[in-house]
Amino acid sequence: MLGVPVALVSFVTADEQVFPGALGLPEPWQGSRRTPLSHSFCQHVVRTRAPLVVTDARVDPLVWENLAIRDLGVIAYLGIPLVGAEGAVVGSLCAIDDRPRAWTGTEVAVLQDLADACSSELQLRTLRARATEAAVRAATAQAHAEVSLAERRTVAETLQQAMLTHLPEADDLEIRARYVPSHVGDQVGGDWYDAFRTADGATVLAIGDVTGHDMQAAATMGQLRTLLRAFAYDRGEEPSQTLGRLDRAMTGLDVAGLATIVLARIEQDAAGTRLLRWSNAGHPPPVLLHADGRTTLLDRRPDLLVGVDATRQRHDWAVELAPGDTVVLHTDGLIEHRDWGADIDRGTAELRRTLTGHHHLPLDRLLDTVVSRNGDGREDDIALLAVRCHPADPARPVEVGTRGLPALG
Repeated sequence: MLGVPVALVSFVTADEQVFPGALGLPEPWQGSRRTPLSHSFCQHVVRTRAPLVVTDARVDPLVWENLAIRDLGVIAYLGIPLVGAEGAVVGSLCAIDDRPRAWTGTEVAVLQDLADACSSELQLRTLRARATEAAVRAATAQAHAEVSLAERRTVAETLQQAMLTHLPEADDLEIRARYVPSHVGDQVGGDWYDAFRTADGATVLAIGDVTGHDMQAAATMGQLRTLLRAFAYDRGEEPSQTLGRLDRAMTGLDVAGLATIVLARIEQDAAGTRLLRWSNAGHPPPVLLHADGRTTLLDRRPDLLVGVDATRQRHDWAVELAPGDTVVLHTDGLIEHRDWGADIDRGTAELRRTLTGHHHLPLDRLLDTVVSRNGDGREDDIALLAVRCHPADPARPVEVGTRGLPALG
């Protein structure tokens, strides 16, 4: 496509570069598919996280002492970063000529498009391997849990608890969570929550529920949580775009199952204004508890569950958060009751009354109160995630405690 004698897909390690794809290298390099870093131009692409364009290596101060000029005949070099699943540059897609060459803007753009495709494939393979590992771990846990009903429940709960996260802490945001298993027979649900800071400084909140009450649901939950965390960490995109990416990955990776999810981002601009952006894939709506005890149900029109139709458009919603506001996300186990049937509106109203009546409590005590008052008569797991906004400048309230508290209640 570029008319070069040598093209490489190069991964750079601490002491060498390896070529999973190589065309046109002289021997013994073509056969061994690796060189020491003394022969690597690609290491500079990884170090700078930027394309490297070399017209004539023999007169370029960055590389003129590189042994690839003498041993591999590298004169002109064009390398584009390859990005792995965690957002790190792991190597380079490069084109090499054995004579000086002024690379055109069109040639750079063509190689950039190819590198983007290679990066996407690399990320997909990495995530597929992680999903497979999670499924193997879940299957292993299931195999060891066949001795008795009690042991099955213990292993399932251990698996589920292990996939719940410890929560980040910031001076202006207090995040707490609770997870309460149902204890109905040997069932285990696919409920989960997650919260983390992104590369651009936003705080991501997620809560979801995979359909089913078995080990497969727990395994699927683990795969979705891992995929969602990887997608949301460094892209800085709208929540609807991330959920769409998750939906497509479920299709491409053959992840079976359906799930409801609320994915949200809390962002803060230079003026200190906080904004909650969220997208809802068929999940119970979050509740916004204002500092004065009023509640607002964030019941915008939900989109389709993930795992149904990856082509369906998803939507984003936004609301401004004031100091003292608390956002409460939960799974349906909190608002369903065996005596109410499918009337989740009644459960939602009860939840809002509890929040209003106890809005003055510290966040930990508030969640404990919600679980004790609204969790009675439940037949499903409960996952509960809440974030309270404190002023950005003053110190955290005393009752909040120190950073890094465990997420589980």
